[in-house]
Amino acid sequence: MYTSDTDRLKCRGLYYLIASMTVAAAGGVYESFSHGVRSNYMIFAFLIPLLAGAVPNLLAALAGNKKRADRGSTAAAGLQLAGVATLTAGSLLNGALEIYGTTNRLMTAYPVMGLALLAAALAAYALRGRRVSAAPSEQG
Repeated sequence: MYTSDTDRLKCRGLYYLIASMTVAAAGGVYESFSHGVRSNYMIFAFLIPLLAGAVPNLLAALAGNKKRADRGSTAAAGLQLAGVATLTAGSLLNGALEIYGTTNRLMTAYPVMGLALLAAALAAYALRGRRVSAAPSEQG
C-alpha cells in the first residue's frame, strides 16, 4: 500500500474524529442552556461521525489493506461525508425540537436520506473495489 493511501485514510479519519468531538461539545453546550431538559438525539449525535466516519477510515488505514485503500474513491468519500453530515444534522435538529417540546413529521427525511447516502457510498466502495480487483486479470 502506498503511504499516500494510508495518509489519506488517516486524515479522513481524523477529520471525522474532530467533527465528532465538535458535535459532542456543541451538544453539551446546547444542553447546558436547556434548563435541565435532555434529548438522546442531542446527547448521542457525536456517535454518528465517530462510528460512520472515523472508525471505518482509521481501521482501513491501520489494516494497511491495498484493496481497502483503493476503494477510497472521491465519489464514495463524498457520499459518505454527505450521509454522515445528513444524519448528524438531523439528529441535532431533532434533539433541538425535542428539547423545545415539539415534533415535526418532516424529521423522518433526515434518517431516510442519510442512510440512502451511506448505502450509495457503500455501493461506490464495492464497485470501485470490483474494478480494482478485475483490472489485473484483464491485462493478462
